[in-house]
Amino acid sequence: MSQPVRVLFVDDEERILRTLAMQFRRRYQVLTESDPQRVMALLQQQAVDIVVSDQRMPGMSGSQLLEQVQRQYPNTIRILLTGYSDLDAAVDALNSGGIFRYLTKPWVPEEMVETLAQAASLVQRRRTSQSNVLPISQARPASRPRQRARLLLLDNDPQTLAVTQQLCVENQLQLFHARTLDEAVTLLNEQPLDMLVSDIQLDGQDLRPLLMTLAQAHPQLLSIIITPFQDTQVLLKLINQAQIFRYLPKPIRRGMYQRAISTALVQIEEWREQPAPVIARLAEAPVAEQEQNRVTGLMGMLGRLRQRLTA
Repeated sequence: MSQPVRVLFVDDEERILRTLAMQFRRRYQVLTESDPQRVMALLQQQAVDIVVSDQRMPGMSGSQLLEQVQRQYPNTIRILLTGYSDLDAAVDALNSGGIFRYLTKPWVPEEMVETLAQAASLVQRRRTSQSNVLPISQARPASRPRQRARLLLLDNDPQTLAVTQQLCVENQLQLFHARTLDEAVTLLNEQPLDMLVSDIQLDGQDLRPLLMTLAQAHPQLLSIIITPFQDTQVLLKLINQAQIFRYLPKPIRRGMYQRAISTALVQIEEWREQPAPVIARLAEAPVAEQEQNRVTGLMGMLGRLRQRLTA
């Protein structure tokens, strides 16, 4: 019999906690906490697979809490629940807390059910593969040289290109630059890439369907989005359906960009140390028919990439 998935709901409104507990206690082992400042002590006492936290709570925001959870329990899946569209909260939760999903209140019951089902599926898949995962100190022979990480840039902005070139030299990254969507597809099919840096538009083309496709076709490719667009709904989709790694504003701030790359490199190195592919992400499928069609088309165009990853 498989071990049940344990979910912790954090919200200062007891009524909401009771509702969530009643809805999900038959599917999961459910814990609730109304004080975010007690959560870390609770996690020391009980292993939790999924943390679902409200954003606005007295004493500590949800994004601050999930950042602490991410630092101490990085394998815990983190979901942010908020009652309003707050771009800053979403950006903080993604960049500091590495959230799995961003949901808005009042939530659609089916959406919460599906989100937790996806998170629980990821938990179970990780458990199945856990026997193949080794501690970093054991995973790689000491004599094996480190391979340079490969970064693909999808952006024609001169400043972003210049800063990316500098950071690739400083961090010993191999840089590939695509100026069009067709060039990007070619490079993705031909090169074993580790990191993607992209705006959400390239040469007048919307790159969001490509990002959604890559989250499904290549879940270990870490995507850093650098864009002037400030739209909560766009970011919500990129978190949930493209599983982006970081979201940075333009004009680019070099320090923020360096931190994003450094964090990505740590993650890439940890994954490389393992003898079998690590189950990293599980993206939500696009809902809009037009986006579904674009993702299906791009999935076909990335056939060589998918073939290489499944070989």
